[in-house]
Formats: sequence, C-alpha cells, structure tokens
Amino acid sequence: MITILYADCSSSYVSEEAYFYWLPYLSDTMQKQVLSYKIKRDAYLSLAGKVLLYKALQKEDSSHAKLSEITYTDFRRPFVPDLDMDFNIAHSEDFAIIAYTRYGKVGIDLERMIAVRPEDFKSQMSMDEWMRIENAVDQQTAFYVYWTQKEAVLKANGKGMYIPLQSFQIQTDFTYLEGDNWFLKEIQIADGYKCHLAMNQEQSVEIYNLTREIWNID
Repeated sequence: MITILYADCSSSYVSEEAYFYWLPYLSDTMQKQVLSYKIKRDAYLSLAGKVLLYKALQKEDSSHAKLSEITYTDFRRPFVPDLDMDFNIAHSEDFAIIAYTRYGKVGIDLERMIAVRPEDFKSQMSMDEWMRIENAVDQQTAFYVYWTQKEAVLKANGKGMYIPLQSFQIQTDFTYLEGDNWFLKEIQIADGYKCHLAMNQEQSVEIYNLTREIWNID
C-alpha cells in the first residue's frame, strides 16, 4: 500500500506558533534549510514537507522517527538508512505532500495550474505526447497532466532532471524507463492543482489530510 499525507499551507491555516513548535523536531541541517527562505510561505512549505516526513516515519517505525537520520543519494534523493521505506515529497503554492511505501519505489509531483504557454515546453515532450496536448480541448490541463506524470516518474526513478523529460513517453497511466515499468495514478488534492503518483509496483493508495494536525488547529 502507498500512503499519501498532505497539508494546506495557505494563510488560512498556518501559524507562527505551529512553525516554532515543529522547528526543533528538524535536524540542524533541515532547520537551516527552512530558515534560509526569505519568503515566509516558502519556509512554511519547506517545514510542512519535513513534518509530513516525520509523521510518515512515526507511522511506519517509531524507532526511526528521527529526521537527523535522513541522508542523500548521489542524485540528492533523500532516504533513511536501514529502513525499508521509500518516500517522496513535493510542494506547490499552498500545499506540501508526501507519498511513502514499504514496497517498491514511489514518486509524486504536484503543480498549481498557473497559465503557461504549452508550446514553450514542446521540446520536453515526445512527438506523440505533444500531438495529444496540441489536439486537446483544454491544452493547459493536458500539459499539466503530462508534466506531473513525467516529473513523478523521474522522482521515483531517483535521478530527477538528470534524465531528459523527452527521453521517455507516457502511455495511458504507464511508462517504461531504464528497465522499470512505472504505473501512474492521478491524485485529487484541490481545485486548480494537478498531482500524479508514480510507482513501480501497482498498489492501493490511501490519502490523509493532515492540515489541522500539522498546524495545531483544534
């Protein structure tokens, strides 16, 4: 099973009190990352993503619920040594989200669907993908579907943008990359956002909104 936790970090929910409550739970390195943001919203998003990871570690194995144990691969993908759990974090605009599992690899991408010119990203798509976007009734939504699917796969693979987006092609909720099959599932978080989950083993998905828990709302 894959579990997804997310939190709304909009001004309607966040608080300085909760921010300073959670900050000591982070490692020194993570605290420096959060405090380095000059824009408060970015700091809240960064903090929320790390607290969601803390919550995931708590749920899976309380003995490993220490963010100080997080380390990184050569491609800067975080993991917990000696814990059989894969996870991936994403942020966009007002939301932070994490997907995690005990089985296989996962990647998640979340994007606020702001207005873009899809043609500016044509070089990042395969020929077939671009034709589908170009022929879509809603080109903006079609673009964000492919973009979040591709980003989720790259994040699950672990190499991120070291792999060119146009080097692999999305079929219907499926793709193949570097010897692995990747299954894709759309995740509904909020209006105006597009989110996709990538996994190398098809699994059931459970989704939990931790907004009130993260921001200490009664």
